[in-house]
Amino acid sequence: MNRPATERQPGALRRLSARLSVRWVLPLAVVAPVFLSSVILTLLAYHTGRQTANDLAQQGMRQIHERIEERLDRLMSLPPAINRLNASRLREGTLSLDDPQRNRAAVFETLAAFPDLSSIVLGSAQGHVMWVIRYPGETRYEYAFKSGPDAPMREFDMDPDGRIGDVPLRSFPFDTVKRPWYRAAVDADGPTWGEVYTWVRGGKGVTLGVSYVEPFRDAAGRILGVINCELTLADISAFLGRLEVGRTGLAFIIERDGSLVATSVGVDCMKDGTGRRPAPEAADPRIAAAARRLLGRPGGLAGLNGLLVDHVEIDSQPTQLVVSTYRNRRNLDWLVVTLVPDADFLADVERSRGRSLMIGGGAVLAALVVGLLVAVWLLRPILALVAHARRVGGGDLEARIDRADNREMAELSRALNQMAEGLRDRLRLRHALGLAMEVQQSLLPSQTPAVKGLDVAARSKYCDETGGDYYDYLDVEGIGPGSLFVAMGDVMGHGIAAAMLMATARGVLRSQARTQGSLGKLLTHLNEHIVADTRGDRFMTMFLAVLDVPSMSMRWASAGHDQPLIFDPQQGLLTEIDAAGGGVPLGVIATERYEELVYDGLRPGQVILVGTDGLWESKNPAGEEFGKTRVGEAIAEAADRPAAEIEAHIYRRLCEFCGPRANDDDITYVVIKFVADPSS
Repeated sequence: MNRPATERQPGALRRLSARLSVRWVLPLAVVAPVFLSSVILTLLAYHTGRQTANDLAQQGMRQIHERIEERLDRLMSLPPAINRLNASRLREGTLSLDDPQRNRAAVFETLAAFPDLSSIVLGSAQGHVMWVIRYPGETRYEYAFKSGPDAPMREFDMDPDGRIGDVPLRSFPFDTVKRPWYRAAVDADGPTWGEVYTWVRGGKGVTLGVSYVEPFRDAAGRILGVINCELTLADISAFLGRLEVGRTGLAFIIERDGSLVATSVGVDCMKDGTGRRPAPEAADPRIAAAARRLLGRPGGLAGLNGLLVDHVEIDSQPTQLVVSTYRNRRNLDWLVVTLVPDADFLADVERSRGRSLMIGGGAVLAALVVGLLVAVWLLRPILALVAHARRVGGGDLEARIDRADNREMAELSRALNQMAEGLRDRLRLRHALGLAMEVQQSLLPSQTPAVKGLDVAARSKYCDETGGDYYDYLDVEGIGPGSLFVAMGDVMGHGIAAAMLMATARGVLRSQARTQGSLGKLLTHLNEHIVADTRGDRFMTMFLAVLDVPSMSMRWASAGHDQPLIFDPQQGLLTEIDAAGGGVPLGVIATERYEELVYDGLRPGQVILVGTDGLWESKNPAGEEFGKTRVGEAIAEAADRPAAEIEAHIYRRLCEFCGPRANDDDITYVVIKFVADPSS
């Protein structure tokens, strides 16, 4: 029976929605209206903007120059104000021309309070002088002083808190009254701006500076010294750089001879680290082109007065060029030049602003509506997925989510559900492994037994959370205080199964070790238990040894385990006990009988190593095994040290050999050293 179309429609739309890809829907829905709006606004601005650009440009340039000159006045009025302040302090006695070191704190505080200043200098007619300088771009200062006409100038580094070092950076001869800034004040017989000059630091020019100097007189009018406050041209450039000159315009200041004073674009005003740079040689091509045009005018720069407005083409752009004269009361005569492309003023056209705003607003509104609809369509399933992810992250691993808003959301829902199932399994496994690791670590010896005449150390490192290696020190009936019972085992494989078999062997071994009997019988009894428990599916090797100091002998029994290595430092030889009595591994043959053997002739100083094959079978990245020979070499290198250092040296050599390669097997070994004096 056919169902009505109205009943089939929701299911069909849902299937269609599940096939849609968000990568196509979102760009088409948002970009289309924004693109149309941009085209309409661009066409409208093109037809209306060019008609009024020139008038607006000239008006804007005049306003820019007025603002630059106003702010430049503020900057250039700062040195005279600071000089007046310091003159007042000298008259009050707060500062002293004859004791320059006394001025350090006050001068530093003044310079730190006015970041636009670069230097304050106080010099006396008697040759005393001091200054504090802050070089452009640095937070530290330079402090220097000279106490007396024949004393050297001593220069110190000063930190941002005004503290100086104990040792001067350098000392050099300095004739205060012959310095250009001092002579400028004396020759002018009053306040004046000095000539621009190069600041030298460590024999190298670092920047250009200009000083405002004035003589300081006593009540009779005699010159007692000179007060100097300086700006670097870098400071003036930084000041220009903070001004807004249109959107992409620039400003620069030049002297009447064409030398650069400052720029708003960070162009270096020095040439070859010492001299002045002519503006036509500026690194910025716009400044160089404008300077050449001005110098090429009739009368050059000397004939410029008042305000000059010109329309030029620079870098293929129609540009407004405006020049104004900046004269200061104290003989400054500079030219302020601004360059602003016509394009900077097109955005301010008023005639078409109303229609542009209406059309642009409609286009933006359309894009906003479409964007909101698309966002709602996308955000609803995304928010549901976020909420689900938070539930899973909070520990609710049973939570499920099924979203079919589109193909990506359906796939993401399935992936999240599979992830939650995987997390449940991993958490259960991690918990089990964590418990197994804690249990297994607790089964290994927590401390080394103290036996007179023996020095013992051990290490056990598993390649997984749990392993199959085992070692123990056993308490056995019938052995004296000068004996040590050592057990070493290696279960086939590693992981939880190996750890369980190791724990079983440990329990049986500890329960039977307290009863008297040979080591062979102990292994035989343990073998019977393991065969019964594992039905021959798993096996392990084991080595048991009782080392007796009074008799200098070792009773031992082995079930397929590698024999111990014995190093004799007197002969420099590494030997391995004869493996004839090794037997087969535990858990293989139920009827296997193991023997106890005796090794005599142990001597003080000898080192015995009992370990698992993971030590000598460890491989480097090239696949080469560490080998028992390298184990013996490591023992020989540290044989004269305590057992703990021998053990650590062996492991260090192993790590150096293997490099970043991870261990494929568990590594366990016990180092036993017969000390030279058993009573120690």
